[in-house]
Amino acid sequence: MKKKYPRKIGNIEMKIENKNRYLPLYKSYLIGLLFVFIALLIIFNLLHIQNAYEKYKKYIIEKRIKINLIPAKRGNIYSADNRILSTSVIKYDVHIDFQSISDELFNHNIVSLCNSLEFILKRPKGFFYKKFIKEKKKGNRYFLLAKNLDFSKLQMLQKLPIFNKGKRIGGFISEHKISRIHTLNIGIRTLGYDDHRGKIGIEGAFSKYLRGKDGKRLEQRISSNIWKPLQSKNEIDPEDGKDIHSTIDISLQDISYHALLQKLCAFKADHGCVVLMEVKSGKISVMINLEKTKNNTYEDIRNFSVWEGNEPGSTFKTIALLAALSDKKIDMNMLVDINGGVMKFKGKEIRDSHHYETYKKLNPKQILEISSNVGIAKLIHEKYKKEPEKFINHLYKWNLNKKIGIDIPGEGTPFIPKPGKKEWNEMTLPWMTFGYNIKLTPLQILTFYNAIANGGKMVKPMFVTEIRDKGKNIKTFKTPIVINPSIADQDSLNKIRYMLEGVVKNGTAKKYYHPKWPYAGKTGTTQFEYWDKNKSTTYISSFVGFFPYQKPKYTCIVVISKPKKKHYGVEVAVPVFDQIVQSIYTRMKKKEFPINKKRNQTDWKKKIKERKNIFLSDKKIMPNVLSLPGKEVIPLLENKGYIIQYDGIGKVIQQSIKPGKKIKKNQVIFLKLEK
Repeated sequence: MKKKYPRKIGNIEMKIENKNRYLPLYKSYLIGLLFVFIALLIIFNLLHIQNAYEKYKKYIIEKRIKINLIPAKRGNIYSADNRILSTSVIKYDVHIDFQSISDELFNHNIVSLCNSLEFILKRPKGFFYKKFIKEKKKGNRYFLLAKNLDFSKLQMLQKLPIFNKGKRIGGFISEHKISRIHTLNIGIRTLGYDDHRGKIGIEGAFSKYLRGKDGKRLEQRISSNIWKPLQSKNEIDPEDGKDIHSTIDISLQDISYHALLQKLCAFKADHGCVVLMEVKSGKISVMINLEKTKNNTYEDIRNFSVWEGNEPGSTFKTIALLAALSDKKIDMNMLVDINGGVMKFKGKEIRDSHHYETYKKLNPKQILEISSNVGIAKLIHEKYKKEPEKFINHLYKWNLNKKIGIDIPGEGTPFIPKPGKKEWNEMTLPWMTFGYNIKLTPLQILTFYNAIANGGKMVKPMFVTEIRDKGKNIKTFKTPIVINPSIADQDSLNKIRYMLEGVVKNGTAKKYYHPKWPYAGKTGTTQFEYWDKNKSTTYISSFVGFFPYQKPKYTCIVVISKPKKKHYGVEVAVPVFDQIVQSIYTRMKKKEFPINKKRNQTDWKKKIKERKNIFLSDKKIMPNVLSLPGKEVIPLLENKGYIIQYDGIGKVIQQSIKPGKKIKKNQVIFLKLEK
């Protein structure tokens, strides 16, 4: 039998030889496939990049370049005599980039820098020294040094050691922002605001005119938080806001503020308000609101005049009597038995604030003069008990159940009950007559009394007279808006005015009657939170009236809440009203002297012309700012891009550039101020 092994071995060798022969071919195939795969991958990515080009471009631009808003300068708010009440000023925040400052520069100048900062920023030099050493070690590139600096302080910082080397070497970074300021601390809540807190006061009501239109520009990132502007054809300049000219009279605001503050402090009251309104036009010349803080100071925090609705108390008696006079339900000679000032009705007791044993019977005038709760309740209930809706219809016809619809936001909603509703019962009508079971705000009460002073014409309270754009009038609000052309017939109005005069001459306010400054009005004293048995009794004291009596020019209301020592309206509110009236009478009489009138008129026109040069002129010409308050002039000039340095406080007594001279670019204007 033959052996086959060698043949098998030969076959194997042949197979291996054949396999080795094809191995390079396999490798070439694999390499070729690999190149094909890579080529396809490259083609795929090229197509992907081409399709996603816009997306990546946008991503890169957003990281390095962006369109940023240029905030528009908000318009100014002016007083009735063209003085700035609210304006926008440029403020600066200063940061330090410690990585930009070399160790040699830092170590050589740190002591002198800290010494200078102590003088400028009013903090100990040791504080700055320790802080700077710590932040330098950390390599902080954006350390906040100071916020809300004015331009003069920014200039002082820029001249200090290290900082005078600029941003790249000295690490000095300044960022500007526009801040809203009030030139006076009186009536801030009436001026209001429009920001993250909401829309309040004149600022909020007329924001669409004040805010202007923001501009746009391209900016490039040069570090983590710093962007620099880029020149672009698509840049849009901001459009500054319009200027608002309000009805607020600064002099009268000041008079009313101090009169109210004095009595709030004297009686340790919780809060109070004063509103002064021009009879014919409805212009609000004064609106002061003060509230006690935790620090026992009084600040303008909430606008009680506009939003706080309370039971008005005895000031409502005037409204009740006018309704009865209009319906011819009563006459001036009828008498009401007041039973010594005490009356029981349906098991409840109605009481006068004082027992009047000397008065057995009173006519309507006497009821209002001595403010008899019993007299008014018996009179109105007797005449309207069978048809209470007739009495209520008067209040609805006078819109006392509705908001006035004033321009500034936040008006409180009044409340007048109606027969047939769940809030109405047999006790409602008599208690309403002396100001309970109803709710009105001080401004709503004032508006009604103003109609009485205005011959029956009820006008809407006005806060703004005109809107101006670069000095040009674009909208006027000088024509009064009539809410009701006649609230009652002239005979009834004459009688009620005669009664209100009697309150001051013969009644509750007779202590303050003086023939030199005659006025008419009504006192009010209301128990507050009497329904809560766990609380001690508190009161709201008020007085509302008009003057001069014969030809009324102003209507005024004073409301003081929760006084601690005394609480009757005649003790708490009337003294404030009387002080305001005396001051205004004195002011009015001064204007009657012909010589002074001519001189004052010339001075007034001169000052208006000077202010126009500052407020309205776009030319680079130095205005005359002598004798003007520095706190008004400096923000105004800075807003126009001028570089201002000043010394002292008060009015301008010296200016480095004469009026009428042209101001060169980057030229410094120095002002000396003195009280």
